[in-house]
Amino acid sequence: MYLELLAEMRRLNRQQWASADEIEALQLSKLRRQILRAWICSPFYRERFEQLGFQPWDVNSISDLGKLPVVTKAELLAAGGQNVCFDIDPKNCVLLRTSGSSGSPISLPFTRRDKNRRALKELRALFANGYSIRDRMMIQVEPRSMPKKKALPQMLGLLRRSYLSIFAEEREQIDMIRSLRPDVIYGYTSSLRILAERLLTSSEQPLRPKILMTSAEMLDQPTRKLIADAFGTEPIDFYGSMEMGWIAWQCPERRGYHINSDCLIVECLHNGWPAEHGEEGELVITNLHSDAAPLIRYATGDTGVLSDRRCSCGRTLPILESVNGRLADCIVLPDGRKLSPYSLTCAVEDVPDLRQFQIVQQSDKTVRVRLLRGPNEVDTFRVRAAVLSALYGQTGVEVEFVDSLQLERNGKFKVVKSLVGEDVGCRIVSNN
Repeated sequence: MYLELLAEMRRLNRQQWASADEIEALQLSKLRRQILRAWICSPFYRERFEQLGFQPWDVNSISDLGKLPVVTKAELLAAGGQNVCFDIDPKNCVLLRTSGSSGSPISLPFTRRDKNRRALKELRALFANGYSIRDRMMIQVEPRSMPKKKALPQMLGLLRRSYLSIFAEEREQIDMIRSLRPDVIYGYTSSLRILAERLLTSSEQPLRPKILMTSAEMLDQPTRKLIADAFGTEPIDFYGSMEMGWIAWQCPERRGYHINSDCLIVECLHNGWPAEHGEEGELVITNLHSDAAPLIRYATGDTGVLSDRRCSCGRTLPILESVNGRLADCIVLPDGRKLSPYSLTCAVEDVPDLRQFQIVQQSDKTVRVRLLRGPNEVDTFRVRAAVLSALYGQTGVEVEFVDSLQLERNGKFKVVKSLVGEDVGCRIVSNN
């Protein structure tokens, strides 16, 4: 297995320098395979193909992908696992679950081979930014995602990983980082910002990791500067999701994001049509490595801007100029502490039969949880207890059922929203 992974890693490293024609040919070959598999193994996709009179052998170019409908998370949830793909062996699959940042968590199976490919994509981006296989990485994560045992390479002192709970108090996190002195710190943007503010207000020496990776929320310039000043290292940002893995990442030039176009097809749509380069549009993605649950023209819920420029680093992977995705608010506690919105979404998403939710901080004393009505009854006591625990019992928590959840003026949805004022929140807005 490890020899196969090594060979795949070598291919990925070569492909980031491949010509546009070579990448397009690779995409087309993988796309044909994914569409054929969806046709054979997915009643959900086959029904949509047949409604359009579309057949797998109709794919002669990447542009033919535009003949297919865009698929939403809600449609996949409604279809159910067996209808999305029935030809899977559970013993050969790993179930991955979204963080709930969209307010509607979903679980999808991935073959172990496809999951390994996701890890290799991450390694490619890390290597491009100076990572060594002997470097120690500290990953800020919610506790359920912490591995229960070490993989073989880690037992040999390679690809070393330590894990830091996002629920831990800021002082505890900072002390642990100082104690372990990791070469790489990899965490949520809003959580790292909270640590950065703590470091700066206490006039502590920067932590100075070799590489600092931000994720989960968009990184704006003020937040980038704040984190860089506090940690002594300018962050490298990446754009990813559970469904797709790492979609695009920054190289040391930090100008835009290199798209993993040898593993994904990223479309940018404006009113349903391909947006011009430099024009903002909805990001719709086809995962070319998702055998257990095909994801073809999947609506991410994010918007972004594609570019036709080449990066000065020399890599030929196309550029995603910016990601203008969902906005996330930090929750401010009465004692002045700020909580990452993911602390709340992670707390709530495990409640059974939850259809969709939104958490709104109405004042420094009240947080309201809005639950979208669904076919099954939801335990509101459990919802309230989970949120109250995440807030350390410092604010009141109200739970209500609603028929619809509010969108922002720009049409985007924020699963966690603070109304206590921008001067006390830490709004994450992408404008790289």
